[in-house]
Amino acid sequence: MLSLNFQKIINRYKKLHCPDDTFNPCKLPYDRNKYFVLCSERSVGKTTNVLLFGMCAHEEHGTQIQYIRQLDQMLEPKRARQLFDTILKYDYVSKVTKGRWNSVEYYARGWTYTKVEDGKIIEKDTKPFMYCLGLNQNDFFRSTYNAPDGDIIIFDEFISTYSPQNEFVIFCDMVKTIIRERTSPIIFLLGNTLDRYHSYFEEMELLPITTTMPLGQHAEMITAKGTPIYIEFVTREKTPEKLHLNKIFFGFQNKRLGSITGEDWAIVPYQHIDKTDDPEIYFKSFYIQIEDYLINLEIARSEKYGIHVLAHFANKTYADSHIYSLNEMQDYRYRYRF
Repeated sequence: MLSLNFQKIINRYKKLHCPDDTFNPCKLPYDRNKYFVLCSERSVGKTTNVLLFGMCAHEEHGTQIQYIRQLDQMLEPKRARQLFDTILKYDYVSKVTKGRWNSVEYYARGWTYTKVEDGKIIEKDTKPFMYCLGLNQNDFFRSTYNAPDGDIIIFDEFISTYSPQNEFVIFCDMVKTIIRERTSPIIFLLGNTLDRYHSYFEEMELLPITTTMPLGQHAEMITAKGTPIYIEFVTREKTPEKLHLNKIFFGFQNKRLGSITGEDWAIVPYQHIDKTDDPEIYFKSFYIQIEDYLINLEIARSEKYGIHVLAHFANKTYADSHIYSLNEMQDYRYRYRF
C-alpha cells in the first residue's frame, strides 16, 4: 500500500463535526512521525476520535484498523461491544460512510459495517474495517496473521499498573507482524493514566520528556536509532461542570488523585522518611539504573522505621556496586532484569 493521504482523511474527518471539547486527531504531525503517544485523564475522546480517524482512513484507502489491547480477555464480545457505543449513538457510521452503512457488528475479532432496518441486519460489508488483537496472544498471531491493509494501529490503554516484564518488546513484535515490510503504517498509543515513569516511556526513550513535561504540552523526538515519535499529554478545559464533579466526588487533599481529576500526573505513593530520622546505614552498594538515571538504594535501620530502604538519585557507582538494570549488561557489577 502507498503512504496514506492524510489530507483526504482529515477532510473527511472534519465533515463529522465532532465536538470541539474532545481530542482532535487532525492536528497531529503525520508527515514527520510514526508513533503518536497520547495520554490524558479519562473522557477526553481520544479512543473514539482516533477510531473515527481510522474509519475515515478506511473509507479513503481501504485501511483496516488494527486495535490492540493488553489481554485477549479485554476483547471478549461482552466487553468489546461497548467500544462503539458513542460512535453509534451519534450516528457517526452513517456520516463516515455517507449513508452506505449505519451500524457495526463484532464477530470473531472483527468489526464490520452493517445496514440495520427495524432492528435487523439486512446487509453486511464483505470484510471487517477493524480487527482486534490481544498482546498475550502474540505468539499465535506471529505465525498465522496477515494484515496487508493494516496501516492504522491503535494500542488502547497501553499504560497499565500491571504491565508484564518485556511487554514493549512483545508489542513491537506484534507491530512487526502487522506491518511486515511496509513503511506506510502509523501507530497510536493511547493511555488514560498519567504515570511519568511507566516502563513504556523508558523503553521508548521518552523519560527525559515525561519527567519534565507539564500537562497540556506536546513534543516530538527522534530516538537514538532514528524512530520519530510524537507525544502529548492531552487536557481539556475545566468547565464549571467538571470542577463541580471533582469537588463533590474527588475533593480530597491527595495528590495521587491528580490523574483522575485531570489536574496533574499520577503520583506513586512512596513513603517519605522524616528528615529528623537518623538511621544506621548497613549497605550502600545497591543501585537501579533507568536509562541515564541512577538511583542508590541504601539499606538502613532506625528506631522509628525499623529496617527500610532509602532511595535517592546518585551520580556515580563503585567497584563493589550491584547495579540492577533493564539495559544491556556492561560489566560484572550488573544484574539484568531482576
